[in-house]
Amino acid sequence: MTFSQWAILGILAAMVVSYALERFRVELIAMAGLAVAFALGLVPVQSVFSGFGNSAVITVAEILLVVAALAQSRVIDSFARRIVSRAYGEMAILAILCTLAAATSAVMNNIGALALFFPVTLSVCARLGIPPARMLMPLSFATLLGGTCSLTGTPANLVVNEWMVSQTGAGMGFFGLARIGLPVVLVGLAWLAFAGPRMLRALAGPSPVTEAGPASFLVEVQVPRGSSVAGLHLPEVEARHEIHVHGVVRNGAHVFARRTDIVLTSDDMLLIEADFALVEQLCAQGALKLGGPALARERSEAVVMPDSFLLGSRIGDVGLFAEQAVRVVGLASRRHRVEGRFADLQIGLGDVLILEGDRDALRTTLAEGALLPLSRHRPPRLNVRAATGVIIFAAGVLASALELVPTEIAFGAVVLLLAATRCLNLRAALQELNWPIVILLACMIPLGVAVQETGAARVIANAIVAWLPESQPLGVVALVLFMAIAITPFIDNVSTAVVLSPIAAGISARTGVAIEPLLMAVAIGTSLDFLTPFGHHNNAVVMGAGGYRFRDFPRFGTPLLVLSFLVALLALGTMV
Repeated sequence: MTFSQWAILGILAAMVVSYALERFRVELIAMAGLAVAFALGLVPVQSVFSGFGNSAVITVAEILLVVAALAQSRVIDSFARRIVSRAYGEMAILAILCTLAAATSAVMNNIGALALFFPVTLSVCARLGIPPARMLMPLSFATLLGGTCSLTGTPANLVVNEWMVSQTGAGMGFFGLARIGLPVVLVGLAWLAFAGPRMLRALAGPSPVTEAGPASFLVEVQVPRGSSVAGLHLPEVEARHEIHVHGVVRNGAHVFARRTDIVLTSDDMLLIEADFALVEQLCAQGALKLGGPALARERSEAVVMPDSFLLGSRIGDVGLFAEQAVRVVGLASRRHRVEGRFADLQIGLGDVLILEGDRDALRTTLAEGALLPLSRHRPPRLNVRAATGVIIFAAGVLASALELVPTEIAFGAVVLLLAATRCLNLRAALQELNWPIVILLACMIPLGVAVQETGAARVIANAIVAWLPESQPLGVVALVLFMAIAITPFIDNVSTAVVLSPIAAGISARTGVAIEPLLMAVAIGTSLDFLTPFGHHNNAVVMGAGGYRFRDFPRFGTPLLVLSFLVALLALGTMV
């Protein structure tokens, strides 16, 4: 192997390790890897920023803008609630929610699909008294399954399609992947609906939740003068108001005594755990008062994502909150031990924060802190603009599916029409755009090209093929599918697609197996991410809200992964 081949593989290996460690932001790792590749002469200067002009990156940005427009209406969740209201039984409700989420994920980014159906599922759980732990993991898996059916289901599909075009001169088509993905989705949804309630029955999870998010939040409150709780013993306050007090601070010092002996007094600071709506009600009645200075009255609930720099930080130590004049007023944490004051609480993966501040400050905090907002202020009912937005989006999907125009042109026209009809506030949507995903994809594409142009893909392909019986095309396809499935739980699926696509092309050239099934195996395999909570953002989101532990994912996801692998392999076998 040449120096260039060793160098590009070394860069990618270092990036994979960095992604898996989750110590740095994913877009920072991608930019650093691209910079090193440029410095070593592996990526020429004219190609460094070529990824930003790539049709796959443009399409991803357009899809994210469209999702921002649809998220402002109640089109999908209103439709889902009407369907669910006519279903009886947990299995039937789970089947409907997962089917709708998978269908939505087939035509939009699967992260956006989860963001739309997350509050719907929480609302259904609250109304029916079902622990969210029995619904959220199947919902996440359903959105990943749905992403296997179209080009826009996940950005990785667009990356693979670009390689298909470069190698064959023709793409897969908007729903071309459905030939493989649809059987996987149908079998997967059937398994989720049948096995989900049974395998997840032991998971009680948090209490049933409200539409906005988890029910129990840790909140710091003060006992104001004249409060009805002043003079009461701690157990009496907890029983009367359905709250749990973790700590009492008086005159700056913790009160250490038997709980039955603690009597609350005015100006005491309490760290409590309760339904946040109940806390607001107690504050309105004058029984309690939220601690800290009053800020502009806007709030947002957000989940801490895997690439957030807030992970492991104490609430009081995060400079971003002070810089933006944003206050954390509530924390729904997966940690069972609560010690110290509210500012001492550590922020963990999947935790839900209630942030308070003005609108621009909240938007900046969510973007810079890699926080996914869960609740938005939506109009109370469907309106003409919402219906117009859905029609425009459906027309764009149809134009792309029928290959009347390229995908990036179709969705570019959708964004233009949404903005022209005021269904989309383009300025606000661009500010809230998931730029880390766009930057990651734009930086990884030139590196994927470098893997091909340096000959590293050919070397790896030859090494792999040396161990394969070339007379067994299905075995070759099975190996590529297995590699995609094995890598994607540990790094994002875009990077997996970028690395494996040129390798699949090299294996095709070396073995004579058609490139189409090999690239489709890469696309399908990168979406089958059911083993870890950090391999895909959707799994990380539901981990905190559902109260799951790491082992819950492989326990529930392994049978689904095995089924999906076998079904995908049978479908791919018809192409070789």
